[in-house]
Amino acid sequence: MASDRPRRIWSTACLAVAVTLVLPTGVAHAEPSVTEARKKLEKLNKQVDQLVEKYNQVNEDLKAAKKKYLATQKTAKRELATYEQLRTQIAQMAASAYKNGDMGEVTQFVSAGNPQTVLDQVAVFTHLSENRSSQISQFLSAAQRVQRQQAQAKGAYDEVLAKANELKTQKTKVEKSIKTQEALIRRLGGTTPSRSGPVGATYNGPASGSARTALNFAYAQIGKPYQYGAEGPGSYDCSGLTMKAWAAAGVSITRTTHSQHAATRRVSYENLQPGDLVFFSGLGHVGMYAGNGQMVHAPSSGKNVQVVNITSGYYRQNFHSAGRP
Repeated sequence: MASDRPRRIWSTACLAVAVTLVLPTGVAHAEPSVTEARKKLEKLNKQVDQLVEKYNQVNEDLKAAKKKYLATQKTAKRELATYEQLRTQIAQMAASAYKNGDMGEVTQFVSAGNPQTVLDQVAVFTHLSENRSSQISQFLSAAQRVQRQQAQAKGAYDEVLAKANELKTQKTKVEKSIKTQEALIRRLGGTTPSRSGPVGATYNGPASGSARTALNFAYAQIGKPYQYGAEGPGSYDCSGLTMKAWAAAGVSITRTTHSQHAATRRVSYENLQPGDLVFFSGLGHVGMYAGNGQMVHAPSSGKNVQVVNITSGYYRQNFHSAGRP
């Protein structure tokens, strides 16, 4: 019996260690329920909606800045042509002055093809301008215009591009959180929307005229995936879908929810007609009213273009306003 005592002590010690390893050192946090996980997912999707619209607006600003930059480049080319013509004339003047002994240091200027290099040689022009002020003034003005236009356009483009990259980074972080939350819902036994399924449907509602054309287009996109910044044809975000749908009817309503809201005539919820744009969550989301209390829209990340009821629940509670193109 004595020989068994060390063995029993050792077994008891092992059990104590095992219990210590299994039990948590702090208070355990209960895993959220499917309902709680869905609420958090809904909140994240709202964040994405707001970021998407900001991202879309910055992209529109970026397109405008790029367009201005390209236009300025064309103008700069014309200015450069004027600059080169004047530079040749001034170079000839400088060479003549050099031959006549009027000035001593013009050789660097004659080969200066860069407007900034020219502007840096103020002393040369000060000497030449004593007798040729008009030509020198024109030449300097041309060089200054080229530099100023290029710098302003490039600066505006770079500023908008930096903002677009910043928003894209934020959006990526939120989308990563959404994927994590969707995975949690599935692990808890819930389901999340699937991107698979049939594409295209037929509109059979009460719309007529251009509104019916717009709704026919929107219904044909049903089943296609949501993608922020997308304007089709394979995927859409909310304002990208409404813009393209009304464009199919020959009506331009711009690109973002805020600009679409500003470009349309206000309509009350009670007076909604098929084709009207319906805005939600502080202009963070937009869809198109289809009649009979329904809306066709591109919802959010992980979902497809679909038709939903807006007479109750989330969409009725978060209704912001409506606009008629």
